[in-house]
Amino acid sequence: MAPCKPVKVIEQCTVAPPPGSVPVPVADIPLTFFDQLWLPLPPPQTLHFYDYPYPSSIIIQSLIPLIKLSLSCTLTHFYPLAGKLSWPHDSYRPIIRYEDGDSVSVTVVESDADFDFLTSDHPRDVTESHPLVPYLQSSGPIVPVLAIQITVFPNFGLSIGMTNNHSIMDGRAVAHFMKIWASISKYGDVTKSVLTQSLPFLDRSMIKEPAGIEKKYLNQLETFMGAEFVSGNRSLRVMDIEIQPDIVRATMELNPTDLRRLKDWILARQNKVGQPGPTHTSTYVVSCAFAWVCLLKAEEAAIEHKPGNNKIHTKTSFWVNVDCRARMKMDPPIPGTYFGNCVKHFLVTTERSNLLKEDGIIVASQLIGEGIRRLDKGVLSGLEDAISNLLGMESVKICAVAGSPRSGLYGVDYGWGRPKKVEFVSNDRTGAMFVKESPKLDGGIEIDFALNKKEMDAFVPLFNGLSFMFD
Repeated sequence: MAPCKPVKVIEQCTVAPPPGSVPVPVADIPLTFFDQLWLPLPPPQTLHFYDYPYPSSIIIQSLIPLIKLSLSCTLTHFYPLAGKLSWPHDSYRPIIRYEDGDSVSVTVVESDADFDFLTSDHPRDVTESHPLVPYLQSSGPIVPVLAIQITVFPNFGLSIGMTNNHSIMDGRAVAHFMKIWASISKYGDVTKSVLTQSLPFLDRSMIKEPAGIEKKYLNQLETFMGAEFVSGNRSLRVMDIEIQPDIVRATMELNPTDLRRLKDWILARQNKVGQPGPTHTSTYVVSCAFAWVCLLKAEEAAIEHKPGNNKIHTKTSFWVNVDCRARMKMDPPIPGTYFGNCVKHFLVTTERSNLLKEDGIIVASQLIGEGIRRLDKGVLSGLEDAISNLLGMESVKICAVAGSPRSGLYGVDYGWGRPKKVEFVSNDRTGAMFVKESPKLDGGIEIDFALNKKEMDAFVPLFNGLSFMFD
């Protein structure tokens, strides 16, 4: 891997909610079974890049105080993010404890790295992004749950990097937090914000446990974490997923025309061979199916160029994360503004050969679509194996997808315009592709990938050309 471009630290500080603004001086918030599921996962890391072509002094003097002040106001409503995560000896489950005065670490740095290069879509070494996201301690008896880093690129712009403990919030909650923060920054006061009516719902007690799930989760987590206690708290840890050599990241786009072609091609092929239509022909399903097939073809091509290394699994699996807020049949229903984790996954598996043949994308879309349809019969079905599936990712290569084209991440505007680029940095460890809306065209999507360089060299022309499908 290429060496990381160093950054110059300008300021290290902490940001807390304004004194007296949080309604409770001390709060213990137990992790639900949805939260516990993600406890072993390394912290997710996101980056938002913004054009702001002014000298460092202007950015540091004008924008940084505004960012910190608006973060402080935002933490009034999202105060669990200022708290600490622990698993006390006398607590049945892990908890987030917030105490008056708790805060979030904020680091301000300056970088002379190439801003345009970092915000481009073409493949580049994954380590280029690492200096732009903050470190967050994730192992130990008591750990923080959020860290922020602001990187200034003099005369070009800035980035806001965020690292969070996954057991605190899922991707939808992350986007919600950032939108509220940006809105307060832009409008100066939450009462003037267009998002006033969408403040977070913090009561996790409404998440009702399916019988026996939590006990099984906690037993598995105890085994994974180990028996060490420090000062009355179990020592927490996350999976040790190393970044493999020669990994590069790239952002690929499917515009509305591409997506229409994919959907039309699938329907036409099915009509031609007399197959039933896929369960779903949504943008999300066909995008995932197309990407899955491209990834397998690229992997095959890369292996052919590795002399003496022809080992490849005969089966392939695809991991899909789904938001359960609207799918869970509860009274009262879980609000869309619920803050925490409310996500489960499902796995679909088939023979690789089924996806490498001419109609592979049809098979892929049917598998993913049928998996989504099964959620309507019981969204919590299969949850008993969720943690064992997650821990199994350490040793088995699985195609996985995170994010959503409905996330609205490109709408996070702090008052100086929409992001130039949004990046999911931590997929260089998990290998998951990250789906989000296109910043260029309504109805389009973009996807972040992190692949071995040989695989990426084969993958890019496949994905960009769509040629292997339409020839």
